[in-house]
Amino acid sequence: MVRLPVCFEPRTTAASFRKLLDKNEYKYRRLTDSRTYTKVSFVIAHEKTAMVYRYIIEDSKIKADIWEENPISGNITYIELKGEDKNKINVILKEFALSLPRKPWEYTVFQKLRNGWFSQGIFRAKSKWEDYVR
Repeated sequence: MVRLPVCFEPRTTAASFRKLLDKNEYKYRRLTDSRTYTKVSFVIAHEKTAMVYRYIIEDSKIKADIWEENPISGNITYIELKGEDKNKINVILKEFALSLPRKPWEYTVFQKLRNGWFSQGIFRAKSKWEDYVR
């Protein structure tokens, strides 16, 4: 399983991922689902639900989820790929990163100010992506 932050909104990220799948002629199914995550306010943890854009690539049985979390302030989009073929996942992530208008870890100054320079998605985003874009 690979879970990486992306500096774009989930709808834009999902559209870019779908274009990549279409371009490479992958057979896939698109679903909409939900997932829960925890948001901490003061010292109390709150369960939240996020809408998930899910793509199931049928050839390699890879499942890709794209969703947005609202941690303390701002929004962080994530992409998560699960499957047994690690090489295929690495290729898909590299092609995905190269297909975006800017690198997926290059948050704008406004995003960094809104979410916090050291928030969970922004802090070390580049180092998390480096293994997949080499």
